[in-house]
Amino acid sequence: MQKECAKCYSTFDIAPEDIGFYKKMEVDPPTLCPRCRMQRLMCFRNERTLFKRKCDFSQKEILSVYPPDTKAKVYDQKIWWSDQWDAMDYGRNFDFNKPFFEQYDNLYKEVPRINLDNTNSENSDYCNDTDNLKNCYLSFNISRGEDMYYCTTGGLSRDCMDLFWIIQCELCYECVKTFESYHCFWCLGCNNSNDCYFCKNLFGCKNCFGCVGLHQKEYHVFNKQVKKEEFEKLMANFRFTHSNIKEAKEQLHKLDMKLPHRNLEIIQSENCLGDYITNSKNCTYCFDVMEAQDCKYVWDGIINDSYDCFNSGSLPATNRMYQCIGAYSCTNIKFCFRCERSSELNYCDYCSDCNNCFGCMALRHKKYCILNKQYTKEEYENLLPEIIAYMKKTGEWGEYFPSSMSLVGYNDSVAQYHMPLSREEAKKEGFNWNDYENPNLELESVEGASLPEDIDGVTDEILNKRIKCEHDGKPFRIIPQELNFYKKHKIALPHICPDCRHFARRAQMNPRKLYDRKCQKCGLDLKSTYSPTRPEIIHCEKCYLETLS
Repeated sequence: MQKECAKCYSTFDIAPEDIGFYKKMEVDPPTLCPRCRMQRLMCFRNERTLFKRKCDFSQKEILSVYPPDTKAKVYDQKIWWSDQWDAMDYGRNFDFNKPFFEQYDNLYKEVPRINLDNTNSENSDYCNDTDNLKNCYLSFNISRGEDMYYCTTGGLSRDCMDLFWIIQCELCYECVKTFESYHCFWCLGCNNSNDCYFCKNLFGCKNCFGCVGLHQKEYHVFNKQVKKEEFEKLMANFRFTHSNIKEAKEQLHKLDMKLPHRNLEIIQSENCLGDYITNSKNCTYCFDVMEAQDCKYVWDGIINDSYDCFNSGSLPATNRMYQCIGAYSCTNIKFCFRCERSSELNYCDYCSDCNNCFGCMALRHKKYCILNKQYTKEEYENLLPEIIAYMKKTGEWGEYFPSSMSLVGYNDSVAQYHMPLSREEAKKEGFNWNDYENPNLELESVEGASLPEDIDGVTDEILNKRIKCEHDGKPFRIIPQELNFYKKHKIALPHICPDCRHFARRAQMNPRKLYDRKCQKCGLDLKSTYSPTRPEIIHCEKCYLETLS
């Protein structure tokens, strides 16, 4: 069956197995195409833009993902999790004369919001969507890390800086999609590797420089075997100056263009379609999922039997979720945001350890609640079907919250990373936009482009200066721990701000979009996240593996 997206008017398919899933979840088929559904989910999540503002409870200055002009109360997370207030005080009756989303929007803006999600952490105030951190700074979506700076997504790492999507790494810098590795700089897609520099898609390698696609190799330079003494001499003489870094990247790119690329990164998985899928089964149009099964349109997940979810799931398994974002250890929930350890939830936000709740926000250890009002089990089970029938008449049942309800500006949301829009475009499409800017620090300013070519001669005076980003002109600072890292590893100071460095790392990964292509060796029809206009040589899985043998 084919449908036309109610937003972008593109045609999308609804397969027979999709119909089975929607029946199981007791919802009608969606009215938006998969990409528009994901965009609507992601516009509610601000992951890495922080603002200084007042706590609406204590009036003390706090950091928050919500700017000062947000139309909602924001509490410091210590207060938000305390018993100094009760979300049940905001309960109200369901009004069958008003649309549900209008009623929920009123609740949404009255119940206090948590300023940050940063639990069980020490000396890591400038972090969000994190837990169990120690001595970390401007790191986001990280779990269990120590001495990590400017890192996003992953965890179980220490003594690292400027990373994206990393797990179990130590002493790594400017790496992307790198796992179980030690002392690797400027690496992409490297696993179980040590002492590698400017490398891509290595597995089990040591002491490599400028290499691509090697497995279980040591002492290689641009994919050529060298003697141990030659490699050690190269590294002893190589300095991480701006010009040397640029030249090494260019040489790596030239080598990369000569070698074949796998059409999709699907590892140890069965019947899957998407990219960066690991140890999974029956996952279609999924990206960055692991230990997943029977999923469709899931981005960033460890999850089973679920559709249209972003950054959700955990081990032990999370099951049966539909159109959820940031939901962890849950079962059978729909249209929920940031809910944890819960089941049988519909249209809930920031509820934890709850079950059988509808249209609720910020509840803990509750059940049989509607719009934050307590009911008996019998009352709940009688009222809920009436509400669902009413929402079907209003056209709301089966749809995620309208994007206009989001308290996050589109430009601050994760949607902007994957589907960037200008202010005018976002407004035209009904998204909110944040025009608030944090005030600039009153420090001596220096142009990023004028910073030294290498780290030699850089003194602690740089800590008291504001650097103007070479890319977007935004000011940024160097912190003491960062300067120590650069000096220890002889790395030149960056010319661009942490945000621009992060976006440059993200750009190294392919977009989450599938294209029709042919294997450039055997001619097989295939799907790939490499656009047909890109210059890389693309092989099917079989042909790619043959090149490694």
